[in-house]
Amino acid sequence: MVAATAGVSSASAADFGTMYPPIIDIPSAPFSWSGFYAGVYAGYGAGRATSTGVATGSVSPVDVEGALLGGTVGVNTQFDNFVVGAEGDLAWSGVKGSATCAGAPAYECHGTLDWAGSAKLRGGIALDRMLVFGTAGLAVGGITASTNPAAPASSGSFSSTVWGWTLGGGAELAVTDAVSVKAEYAYYDFATVQAPINTIANLGASDIKSHAHMVKLGLNYRF
Repeated sequence: MVAATAGVSSASAADFGTMYPPIIDIPSAPFSWSGFYAGVYAGYGAGRATSTGVATGSVSPVDVEGALLGGTVGVNTQFDNFVVGAEGDLAWSGVKGSATCAGAPAYECHGTLDWAGSAKLRGGIALDRMLVFGTAGLAVGGITASTNPAAPASSGSFSSTVWGWTLGGGAELAVTDAVSVKAEYAYYDFATVQAPINTIANLGASDIKSHAHMVKLGLNYRF
């Protein structure tokens, strides 16, 4: 009787063991860069602004540098390992500088990039959570050129919005499914604008041309 009971117990234990299905490991979905994102960045810019007297031909170059602080919005679409998208950014700029005005040692020429932005296309290669990318597009900025002191009968200052192009590249790393960090370089080349007579010079109008190199470190959040 004891032996029979033991046999039944062993059979029951075996039957209970078959009630639990085997555990199957389901691989996680691969990371995707597709979607909208927004973020902030800080950086550093350096470049040159050049003022050329239309009548005199006098050229006054001013080297500029300073900090950047801005925001970014964009969207990505991923095809296999290829990522394409569009991005816009806008930054406050402390990029500025001064130098002695050419041909007028009693005057100091100042150049300031007050703000800068861009609207660009972005494309790159995704290495899982690492994205290596390039950018190209439209650049825009606000500049101020001034002299100290102001030339006689002149305001001593000229401000304008300038347009141009930008080209750059960088890398972005997803630290979570939603948050990523990036490092980026961009070159900005702005078209020439003309400061009228009696703004920064009293002997005629001045052509102002500027460009800048910018390095940015940013934090993005994907929606």
